[in-house]
Amino acid sequence: MKQNQNNNSKAATPAKSKTKKIMLIGFGLAGAGILSYFGWQYWKKHKTESDGSAEDAPDFSAKNEYAPPPPKPKSQPKTNTAPPPSANNSFPLKKGSKGEMVKAMQVALITKYGQGILPRYGADGDFGSETAAALAKTGLPASIDEATFNSLVQKKPAASLSPSDIGKLLYAAAIHKDFNKTLALLKTLKSVSDYTAASNAFKVYRIGGVRQTLVNGILNSFPDEKQKQAIKLAFSAMGLKYDGNRWSLSGLGSARILVTTRPTKVWKNPRTAVHVPANMVLGKEIKRRGNFSVFQNDNQFFIVQSTHTKQHN
Repeated sequence: MKQNQNNNSKAATPAKSKTKKIMLIGFGLAGAGILSYFGWQYWKKHKTESDGSAEDAPDFSAKNEYAPPPPKPKSQPKTNTAPPPSANNSFPLKKGSKGEMVKAMQVALITKYGQGILPRYGADGDFGSETAAALAKTGLPASIDEATFNSLVQKKPAASLSPSDIGKLLYAAAIHKDFNKTLALLKTLKSVSDYTAASNAFKVYRIGGVRQTLVNGILNSFPDEKQKQAIKLAFSAMGLKYDGNRWSLSGLGSARILVTTRPTKVWKNPRTAVHVPANMVLGKEIKRRGNFSVFQNDNQFFIVQSTHTKQHN
């Protein structure tokens, strides 16, 4: 009898276990159903709040509000771009000027010095840092007046410019070591008063960091002796006087300047002579003895054949 009870108990155990499993599965399904229902209600409400249409199917391609934000675009490197210069097309042309005259000046710079003088912006009509640097590189002043502009773009012949304008152009020619232009400009100065006005304008600028008179500045800019002599003759033609040591505007009293009329020899002593060309300013005549003249130049004395010279008072 006891054995039968044990067998019944063992038989009931699997049945009870099975019942438990069924109940757990039922609760699981019920829980899943409840969660699914509340999940559906939550999604429906969220969808209704977002676009007002609970009936639309969910858009899985839409942006996930929990996804990390997209990377920020790389910022472009900052450039030191200056604000555009204000329109100013009148003289003097300077940094900030803008217009056709600035463009004409830039074109003239490129024509004379090549595209490399204004490599970035070229002839854009804006007087900015690049144009200012180009002028400094070529020895031109930072502020371009009408005379310098006309000379640069060759719109006005030098002969029609004032002596003061000529002085400014002579400075630019000296800086550029342009001998032919220097000599042509000097020949437009016809008198001592012309020289004075040109020299006053010339002295506004510096050569080698020093303000110089027109005579000294020009002669110091051209070391070649033949060029110096041509320049000296141009100064003499204006009425300046040279005694071998210095130049004078008001004359040298009774001093007479010797100028060669043909190629000749100049003796420093009986054994040393040098050949000199025609039209060379020798210096102040000290005395004349027979066919020879003694003259002074740079505190030294020389002898030259008198018939090969002329006196210039």
